[in-house]
Amino acid sequence: MSGPAARGSRCAAALVALVLLLLVGLPSTAGAAAGAEGHAADRVVVVGVPGLTWADVDPASTPQLWALAEESAIGATSVRAARSTSCLLDGWATLGAGNRARFPGTDEGLPPVPLPTLPDPEAPGGDTAPEEEAPEEPRLDTSLTRCGLQERVAAVALGDPQATVARTAEDEGTVRFGAEPGALGEAVGCASVSGRAAALAVAADGVPLTTVPALPADPAELVELLTACPLTLVSLDQLADAGAPGAEPTDDGTRPEPRASALTRIDDALGRLRAGLDALPGDTLLLLAGISEVNDGRPQLHVGMAAGPGFDVGWLTSASTGRVPFVQLIDVAPTVLRALGLDPPASMNGQPWRSTGERPPLPEAVAELERVNVAAITHYRNTGVFFWTFVVVGAAVVGLGVLVVGSGRRGARPGSWPPIRRALRLLCLAAAALPVATFLAGAVPWERAPAPLAALVTAVVVADLGVLAVAALGPWRRRRLGPALAVLALTLVTLVGDVLTGSALELNGPLGYDAIVAGRFTGYGNLTFGLLSVSALTVTAALAATAGRRFPAGRARRRTAAVVLGAGLLTVAVIGAPPLGRDFGGVLAALPGFLLLAMLLARVRVTVVRLGAILAAAVVAVSTVAVLDWIRPPTERTHLGRFVEQVLTGEAWTVVSRKAQANIGILLGSPLAWMLPVALVAAVWLLRPGGPLRSVPAGPGRAPRGPAGLPLEDAAVLRAALVSVALSLTIGAVVNDSGVALPATAAALLVPLLVWLAVGPDPGSTGAGESAGGAPHSGRADGPDRVTVVSRGSTVGNT
Repeated sequence: MSGPAARGSRCAAALVALVLLLLVGLPSTAGAAAGAEGHAADRVVVVGVPGLTWADVDPASTPQLWALAEESAIGATSVRAARSTSCLLDGWATLGAGNRARFPGTDEGLPPVPLPTLPDPEAPGGDTAPEEEAPEEPRLDTSLTRCGLQERVAAVALGDPQATVARTAEDEGTVRFGAEPGALGEAVGCASVSGRAAALAVAADGVPLTTVPALPADPAELVELLTACPLTLVSLDQLADAGAPGAEPTDDGTRPEPRASALTRIDDALGRLRAGLDALPGDTLLLLAGISEVNDGRPQLHVGMAAGPGFDVGWLTSASTGRVPFVQLIDVAPTVLRALGLDPPASMNGQPWRSTGERPPLPEAVAELERVNVAAITHYRNTGVFFWTFVVVGAAVVGLGVLVVGSGRRGARPGSWPPIRRALRLLCLAAAALPVATFLAGAVPWERAPAPLAALVTAVVVADLGVLAVAALGPWRRRRLGPALAVLALTLVTLVGDVLTGSALELNGPLGYDAIVAGRFTGYGNLTFGLLSVSALTVTAALAATAGRRFPAGRARRRTAAVVLGAGLLTVAVIGAPPLGRDFGGVLAALPGFLLLAMLLARVRVTVVRLGAILAAAVVAVSTVAVLDWIRPPTERTHLGRFVEQVLTGEAWTVVSRKAQANIGILLGSPLAWMLPVALVAAVWLLRPGGPLRSVPAGPGRAPRGPAGLPLEDAAVLRAALVSVALSLTIGAVVNDSGVALPATAAALLVPLLVWLAVGPDPGSTGAGESAGGAPHSGRADGPDRVTVVSRGSTVGNT
């Protein structure tokens, strides 16, 4: 192999090597975890309070909760289990599994699952049923959905927690995440339980349980409960009785007056528990967490506190979130096992809680945690509205483009083309600016406003107008592709700058993620990667082409390839580095895009073998990144390193199958999926024979022109960028669990820009010595396979 092919192979190898070299040198931002010995405790007490949020913690109404928070590391807890709304039994099962699990129920289309039964005391013969007859089912309202049914089950039909744990382990949702309910109890070997629901976290075959229906009021009995085993679980379920489940969800599932009374009882019980712990010798780790929603409450973030060995007064975080002050319910079991000096089983995906940094005085810290929850629920409850907005805007732009393109005067000078076209071009730029505007809006503290959603929408609109002004009024507006490239460059700079500074704009942005869903807390989300892929590849293509045109033909190819490889190196490193983008699928998708772009711009012939080599290079790169993350301490690993561990333990298939199911679900149910038909219609219209983006061959007195009148060299660069983007998005849709939502988000940026290009002024015919717009050039190439690619008139083969 020699010539351009050899150079292309060397370029690919160089990019992979440089990516790996840079990733090896990137430091971890997780920080060194404190040694296990620093967290060692004689006992651990876990208090679960379903429905408890930081808005409930107040020095006057809940003095015990407030006092505990004063001496604890505190944070916002995501209680996401294996269903969208985590209910009482889901929460305890998830806590004990250290992974997302769910109690079998009638919601989400699942068939009813047999529940543990209790004898009917009203049946003839007292409290025993006739031997030949099956005992009657408890009187449960099985029409209840969401959390009401689980609360009834916990109240009357949880007499055999081991059997319930076994059925939970067989549930489809639990299996999908590879969770093992009861793993915490099996690892510890013994547990004391106050409240029936908490038994689901530790009930396993052969594990002795000391259970009481409620926290003992007698101090001696309380001490006996706390010293029976090294692990005690306490469920304070009073908030579940402060409301009633209904058909329509409410914010917190309770009513104000009963909620206040329930909080008083919870606070009193916590006071008794803390007094009992103070009387015990040795070190005790006390963990308190909101376990779930109650009744018909909608998902939100809940309280998290940790007081004891290894936890200073500060914020909570964990390696599973990588972000202060967020922790997850799945992190509780690993935290318990670390304190007791035990290793977590491979099925646990959570990571131990840890305290980090100094937090402000408690009143300010609680107010900040309340705002964190407001931002999360605003994003969670309105994501669908924003998605539909992108679809509607995209469809409107394409529809108007179809109507307007055929109505304008062709061949008019730019100053005299119809005003409606100019207005449509501004609309296209505004539509293309909308995705990045949703991120820029995060620079405004909209969650502090009395109406957070209205403030967020206003911030997005203002940011969109700002991006539009920069694109349409800057000095680049005089260049044919200047405004479009300005939007793309602003998008790229925003996304890269955000991840370099902690992903503050991504969290709770309309196209970002939130802590309630808990799919990601930092780095690049899948939808963001769609935007990053389009902007990075197109901007890189423009920069590489510009750099190549400054050199003679012999050096132009090498210079162009070098620019692409350099930009690709930095972009892929930012995407894949665990301290930054930590996007496993993003590296797999981005690296082939840059390698293909380098080949196309350097005029290296693309073959099936070379394309396969490109994909193999991406696999090597991402595998190396994952292994580098895996060799770090377990408490510092991101999902990249945990996936390697799952491969080694044989549990990786659960991750792969879950992502495949998520892909199918998004294809069938996400509003963003409708952006793909919009993009398909746009492609058919723009690229049909004679369409606005089809090249124009040479004619009498007319030089050949590229799409929308672009010079042929610019058209070739645009074509290379679009092909590379298509490859990157296709791979991204396959390997990420967001599926078609990823290219659909990219289409929200790309489609308006292509329509903008199509409805621009027709530069008219040009002579043999002119380019579009009348600029002189060195003349047309001699043959049909030759195009001008440098400003000095050098030509290369278009092969």
